[in-house]
Amino acid sequence: MKYVANILFLLFSMSAQTSELTMLTDLSSLQWKNRLVVVNDVQNEGRVLALFEKNTSEINNRDIVWFIFKGNQAFTNYPGKLSEDFLDNTRERYRVGQGEVVLIGKDGGAKSRLDRVDLETIFAEIDAMPMRQNEMRN
Repeated sequence: MKYVANILFLLFSMSAQTSELTMLTDLSSLQWKNRLVVVNDVQNEGRVLALFEKNTSEINNRDIVWFIFKGNQAFTNYPGKLSEDFLDNTRERYRVGQGEVVLIGKDGGAKSRLDRVDLETIFAEIDAMPMRQNEMRN
């Protein structure tokens, strides 16, 4: 039993290290694994960052990877690196406007657009999704 546990730990560690090294050029590699929240050029990114950090448990529970874009900078809970083109590619692909918050489902489709960060609304919307309902049952 110990042997199996050690192998599982080793595989998990290797998997975690691999994902940390993956450089994102767009969001396609996160499809079917994560729900995404993209926050673009909001007025107080520090407040949004603090809100996300305060709700880490709820965010992780829903498989959310979030991105806060401020000009040419990005803040995120994604463990890997972002390419130089990542912000432009994401803004263009999802037509994310200034001050806009976009929720993207695991299928890669934009599910909602908000004019401010409202985690209660985002969580409620995710929890109503069929895939999330299935996750909560299992």
